[in-house]
Amino acid sequence: YSSSIEFLHRINGTSIIFQAATLLRLSPSVYATTTTIFHRFYHRESCSLEKYDVWSIATASLLLACKVEEDVRRIREIILVFIHVYRRMRLGLGSASTGTNDTEENPKMPESVSIAQADILKEKSLSEEERQNILRYVRPLPQYGMLYKEWEEQVMEMENVILRELGFVLYWIPDSHPHTFLLYFIKVLGVEEKSVAQSAWNYCNDSCRLDICVRYSPELVACAAIHLACIDSDISLPLTPKPWWSAFLGQGKGEDLSSICNAILALGDEDCVEGYADVSAKYLVSLVDGGSFCDPGSFIWNSMD
Repeated sequence: YSSSIEFLHRINGTSIIFQAATLLRLSPSVYATTTTIFHRFYHRESCSLEKYDVWSIATASLLLACKVEEDVRRIREIILVFIHVYRRMRLGLGSASTGTNDTEENPKMPESVSIAQADILKEKSLSEEERQNILRYVRPLPQYGMLYKEWEEQVMEMENVILRELGFVLYWIPDSHPHTFLLYFIKVLGVEEKSVAQSAWNYCNDSCRLDICVRYSPELVACAAIHLACIDSDISLPLTPKPWWSAFLGQGKGEDLSSICNAILALGDEDCVEGYADVSAKYLVSLVDGGSFCDPGSFIWNSMD
């Protein structure tokens, strides 16, 4: 599969994580740790999207992040929240369209990317409120039912797979987020506007959607976020005799900083990232040969209708 296909699946995975982290009221640090584990796992040569689906890896990554950050959540609580998000994305809640969701009616979506939907949406068109009502009156899964047990077994298995692939070493991740350096850099630069710090923090959160954390240092990402935030607030930082970021990064980092800025700004722009809106709110069929544990046709998918 192409890099654009992988990109859309990564966006889909981090969208799932963001929704789950929000519902669980987890801190930004836990969210950032989860996405870092998620991206680092898929950067391993032996860990492709054709072998491991994003749902099981996203759930297991969040479970591990809660342990690493010592922000404990029960596995039942995590699984029930992910199942809720799973139902939301099957119904396409939060998406712009309310009709059929297949790729044939979305010319911007790459041909090899397949969007699936709940069977009820194939039978009739439902408004946002009607789809919300379907979700609102669904009963929680019993803890000892087959559906819950299958999800739990998949998550526990993927947790072990992630630990093996990443060498059982995750303790360093919370101290390596760009957020860690952000406020210190802003203080050193003498920027007093609180809006700059908040905007830069938001840009750091946006960077978690991408695999920037694997390709660049957190200090570089923090500088890129500050650069974008200062542009938004019309604040000029010194560029001569040397650019301001060289005080934190050294020489020759301007091109990398520009690449990070462009990648973050491209998020949400359909002209730059085709299919971004759809994969952020709808169910994206995995690339796993034969389908994943929750793809259309699986026991979990059929049991949700």
